[in-house]
Amino acid sequence: MKYVDALTDISVADIKVDLMRTAYDNEDALLNSFDPRVVLLWTVLFMIIPWLFYDTLPLAILLAAAFVLAALSQVSKYLLALLLFGQVTNVGFFVVLVPLIGGTIRAVGHLGENAGRVVAGVMAGDASVFAETGTIVAAAVGRGIHTATTSQEVGIDAVGALVPFFLKLTIISVISLAVFSAMSPQKLSKGMLRLGVPRQLTFAIAYGYRMMPLLVEEYHALINSFRLRSKVPEKQGLFRWRYFYYLLTLSVKAFYPLIFNVAKRARVTVEAMETKGFSRSLGDEQSQTLRTEGMMVRTRDVTFVFGSLLFVAAVWVFT
Repeated sequence: MKYVDALTDISVADIKVDLMRTAYDNEDALLNSFDPRVVLLWTVLFMIIPWLFYDTLPLAILLAAAFVLAALSQVSKYLLALLLFGQVTNVGFFVVLVPLIGGTIRAVGHLGENAGRVVAGVMAGDASVFAETGTIVAAAVGRGIHTATTSQEVGIDAVGALVPFFLKLTIISVISLAVFSAMSPQKLSKGMLRLGVPRQLTFAIAYGYRMMPLLVEEYHALINSFRLRSKVPEKQGLFRWRYFYYLLTLSVKAFYPLIFNVAKRARVTVEAMETKGFSRSLGDEQSQTLRTEGMMVRTRDVTFVFGSLLFVAAVWVFT
């Protein structure tokens, strides 16, 4: 998988392929070769470990290792791009948006405080009120810029203090993406079943994984059908707002038939599962044993866990 190409080559077909890889077995992924119970317990452990570190350097090393694991697990490039976009926008919120809003509010507040005096001068016919208005506007702009600059400095300090927190969340997110993108729904449900999770929940997770690419395919087909029966705006407007509004309208219109089809498909699935005796097999020990037979903790599973712990210990000692 070439992650750099995701910046330029984005298509619906690539998204569908990534969803199919997530919904079905991914044999080339590293984490898919381990016992699912070990992988799930390892995931819980490594959701706790990042909170034991407070410095930026060890967290950055753990994040780099998490990205390497994600690459070996063939995590969807679009999911990683969405994750990174979320973290960048969090930083931009403190550095750009908060100072901009603060400066605007301060400038508007200063104008509001002096609006009464300007109105009174205009009503009285005072000619000097226009020069005074320019002075008030210039003062409001100056105060707004000063507030924005001060808020930006505070925002940068806040981002510096929150960098370890952002790194911890990113590590946990990347590890979660690597685990749940690498393992097939069948292996995931078997592992959760052996760990004591109720079978109803494991079936719901596996069924949701299987349905995801089908829903995307059906939603895309509905969008195309609505596009064939509608007309694109001839004048797209400023910044193409009419065209984007047209796409948004199509998306909303296609959503309602999709919900109806999902309900119909779920009803058919329930009837099919009940015909095969799904409810009766929930409390049957032989059924659970039959579904999870062949699962075994091997040497490579233990090596993977202890190797990960040794890596964390090395980061703890040498950084």
